[in-house]
Amino acid sequence: MKRVFSVLLASAMIFVLAACGSSSSSAPASTTAAASGETAAAAAATEYKDTLVFCNGQDLTTLDASIGQQERAVYLTNHMFDPLVTFGENEQIVPCLAESFEWSDDSITLTVVLKKGVKFHDGSDMTAEDVKFTMDLLQQRGMTFGGNYDNTEIVDDYTVKIHLNAPNPAFLNTIAMPQCCILPSDAYDEATFGQNPIGTGPYKLKEYKEGDYYTIERFDDYFGEPAKTQYITLRIVPEPSQRAILLETGEVDVAYNLSFNDIDRLSNDPNMKVLRSPSMKVINIDFNCQSTGPIGNPKVRQAVECAMDKDIIVNSLLSGYGEVSKSLISPLAADYRETFVNEYNPEKAKQLLAEAGYADGCEMTLFTNSDQINGEMATVIQNQLAAVGIKLNIVVQDDNTTFAMVENGEDFDMILDFFQCASKHADYVFVNAYTSDSFNNYSRYFDDEFDQTYYKYCATAEGEEREALLNKLYEMLGTNTPAIGIYTENKIVVTSAKVDGVKLSTSGAHEFQYATVAK
Repeated sequence: MKRVFSVLLASAMIFVLAACGSSSSSAPASTTAAASGETAAAAAATEYKDTLVFCNGQDLTTLDASIGQQERAVYLTNHMFDPLVTFGENEQIVPCLAESFEWSDDSITLTVVLKKGVKFHDGSDMTAEDVKFTMDLLQQRGMTFGGNYDNTEIVDDYTVKIHLNAPNPAFLNTIAMPQCCILPSDAYDEATFGQNPIGTGPYKLKEYKEGDYYTIERFDDYFGEPAKTQYITLRIVPEPSQRAILLETGEVDVAYNLSFNDIDRLSNDPNMKVLRSPSMKVINIDFNCQSTGPIGNPKVRQAVECAMDKDIIVNSLLSGYGEVSKSLISPLAADYRETFVNEYNPEKAKQLLAEAGYADGCEMTLFTNSDQINGEMATVIQNQLAAVGIKLNIVVQDDNTTFAMVENGEDFDMILDFFQCASKHADYVFVNAYTSDSFNNYSRYFDDEFDQTYYKYCATAEGEEREALLNKLYEMLGTNTPAIGIYTENKIVVTSAKVDGVKLSTSGAHEFQYATVAK
């Protein structure tokens, strides 16, 4: 799925991170363009607000970035925490809290030299002890490193050696994820840290009211270039239409997850900017592979996919704001391969149902949340499945309720969900969504052969053997169909024309630290 995307719809998106981000050293296009003559004078005279306000639809469950994997949490915590390395231009791995990093000749020991003078928000120094604490904690929680991590050795206050059990080509991508941020070893308490987060990022927590707003303020002792705007506030606004209204009236500066109708309308408004980027997020359906009902049969799961016309969903329902998925992984991710899919074929769907013993049809339930697009998509899927003899019941409820149901072992058929490839490497999806021991395995896909193949793949250096293992993983996911990818999302953020310097992320970790809002 190597495709050409329209990466951005605004020239202001050409952006540079001076500390944790792009390795380029040029200024944002929006300011560079104003670097001469009258334009420069006008830019110098511009007055800016001290607060940037953005809004999203759902509340956060934690401010602990090391466990807050929800994209809506990363929107905020990405500004408060830093990892050792991060993603620069063209998704290349570049230093962040690390000054430098180097693999041993056998590719199983990573030596990391840390930046000196990095402060946590409580004023303490970030040292090798904090790195070791964080790495060991992530290992204890499981799945992050695919069973490949051994230990972290402290060489001195600002040097560590991270030892692996075998080569892991995806390891640097893994530790670049937002949830692999470095935590303060002396101040971290998992029970309370989500309410009192302490990071090394350009912003620190100021105040919040659950379900209403969260405000972070510039951290003046940040080791990199200081943030341009003093405060960032996230407002929780459940209704997409209300978010659009607040943007138009100037009560917020940036809005996430607007309806496509509003996006189309605002794109013609000279007072607005529509920023667009490809993404690592695949909207999918999780099947309960352990169900005693019809969906427990892989042929029924294949039939569901064969009954779905994904092109209609993307081109009609989404107005083209997405790409039809031919995999469970974004085409932007490293080690992406277009996998075997059950192409749209209603007659084949009926045949598969008959082979599974359901020639006269069957009934099942799809769980989804109250998001407008998800609701409309569920209805389209319901109609498409009805055409092959599947009666689909739709249950709308909060995501937290749905996933609590899964975690409690309750029975279900299908969940309209998504998976964000946060590490920008296929490895992350394999280990976190489809290995038997993963707590994110909502499909209850327990397959010893898949597990063994994955762990061998994870610990195999680049080459023909690893490629063969990779292809086998994709083949098993396609044949066993624990889930189906519907479309790869486009990241779309709408801002006031007064906002400059926002940088979109393919994984949703959008960055505001160098953004400004003109008065």
